Amino acid sequence: MRPVPALCAALVAATLGLAAPAARAVTCFVVFDRTENVVYRDVFPPVDLSDAGKAEREAMRQRGEFLMFMDAEQCPRLEFLTGAAGNIALRLDDTLAPTREPARPAAPTMPKAPRTPR
Repeated sequence: MRPVPALCAALVAATLGLAAPAARAVTCFVVFDRTENVVYRDVFPPVDLSDAGKAEREAMRQRGEFLMFMDAEQCPRLEFLTGAAGNIALRLDDTLAPTREPARPAAPTMPKAPRTPR
């Protein structure tokens, strides 16, 4: 076997092996509010990035929001929870205790008729 084709085959295999992780990268869009809290993270842009979305982007600037986008291997979607999970005053007892159903009053029973002797 000639060494040149074998070397070329090895270089192609190495190049494909190095390119594989880059092929899995996605564009991740992250929006920070004016206090540097993440308010949006997803693989879809939060606003139109073409010239048609100029007004939306200007509104983001007015609110003090910052849009950052990057290539990443993962972009976990940010989801806000409402209800008790979003409460600052959440207590450990409320979280770990099993859900309690309100006690139901016992169903009224019919009084038994007195027995008559036979």
